[in-house]
Amino acid sequence: MTAVENPMDPAAGTGTGDAAPPESVTVMAELRSHLWKSKAGISGIVICSLFVLAAVAGPWLPLIKDPTKQSLPDRLTPPVGWGGTWAHPLGTDQLGRDILARLIDGARISLLVSVTAVIIAAVLGTVLGLVAGYVGGKIDTLIVSAADVQMAFPGVLAGLILVAAFGPSVWLVIIVIAISSWMVFTRVGRGLVFTLKTSLYVEASELAGASSRRIMWRHLLPNLVSSLITLCVLELAAAILSESAFAFLGFGVQPPRSSWGLMIQQGRNYVTGDGWWIVTFAGMAIAIVVLGVNLLSLWLQSFNDVAEREQIVLERPGG
Repeated sequence: MTAVENPMDPAAGTGTGDAAPPESVTVMAELRSHLWKSKAGISGIVICSLFVLAAVAGPWLPLIKDPTKQSLPDRLTPPVGWGGTWAHPLGTDQLGRDILARLIDGARISLLVSVTAVIIAAVLGTVLGLVAGYVGGKIDTLIVSAADVQMAFPGVLAGLILVAAFGPSVWLVIIVIAISSWMVFTRVGRGLVFTLKTSLYVEASELAGASSRRIMWRHLLPNLVSSLITLCVLELAAAILSESAFAFLGFGVQPPRSSWGLMIQQGRNYVTGDGWWIVTFAGMAIAIVVLGVNLLSLWLQSFNDVAEREQIVLERPGG
């Protein structure tokens, strides 16, 4: 039998037939309110948005040159303000390639590698964390032991072994970063599941005869999403740094393609001479993007803080 709506129930609206707003709408309203009160959140979103825009739309932006085109007569042209011209706003490298174009091309590589690696690690780690936390027993011991072994194994060493076996490539870097960070999601997911599986709604589902798979995917996983999204953003900053480190060591993208780490590796011999801008602008790009991602994760962490969210609700008109 369908329950009859009580017109005096606050959840039913104003008593004039208006439906209560969906929970997703309420969460989005709280998210916007919290964002406007967070300088870190606004700064992080602006920096990350510019980074994504440059990575996705950079090659089609006007006046952006071919990042692989060499021009030896223009080699080591300084940036504008240091004797350069607007033909190359950030100068050129030792082969006459435009630094701005190579920074934008490097942003595409960094976005591809870091986002793909974090998605793979998040999916694998979350699934294992759910299983370990809910099933427990020998399966939990096996997964936790594998995570401990992986945490003790240096990611750079894994990269060296795979490069020696298969040669350097972008997809190799993605695999190395993913297998070096899945255990973070596993441990966080496992800890959250340990807390949630004693909740009343989980016990009620078990008493109703729901299968373990249904409980994990329909009841536990949705309650992990907010924390895992914050962790994904935090791990994204680490993935960007890892991609730059692997490119610097020669494991990742190969010339003539560009990467911020590769630009630093190629310009390190000119950093004290007539090409300081090669390393400087590539290093600034890495630092600014990592700062933006960390600011974004800081805002998401504060939004997930229940006390802060309640304070935002109380400060809203009519709250």
